[in-house]
Amino acid sequence: MFTVDASVYVSAMNSGEAASQQSYAFLEKLHAGRHAIYSPTLLLVEVAAAISRALGDAQQAIDLTQSIRDLPGHVWIVLDAGFAEASLRLAANSRLRGADAIYAAVAMRHKAALVTRDRQQIKRLRPFLTVMVPEEAIELLV
Repeated sequence: MFTVDASVYVSAMNSGEAASQQSYAFLEKLHAGRHAIYSPTLLLVEVAAAISRALGDAQQAIDLTQSIRDLPGHVWIVLDAGFAEASLRLAANSRLRGADAIYAAVAMRHKAALVTRDRQQIKRLRPFLTVMVPEEAIELLV
């Protein structure tokens, strides 16, 4: 089981990033294997915003984001009061940005590995849960 941060999706869609191919390969293998992916609905908002800024095309960002929403394996998690409480505690205890704490709370609740390109998440969350980059996570996929 996995929770995948928006940084991995954005990296996969941006061929100009150094690790784009590795991010894309991980996501392709993850979705092809129909693994459970616990994702906060926030993922869709973050990806749409990043892609729109990068491409300067709002409709293309919306279309790409909707294609992510429809990928197999996603279990979409809504930020309710329970997740907000868990996220705020993680944010405070690990000095994370708010959105990063939401991904971490989803991963913790579902006993999923958090896959990210965010160095701060990797460094600050390893004491609390399994955190890895796509190159490490792809080794776990069968």
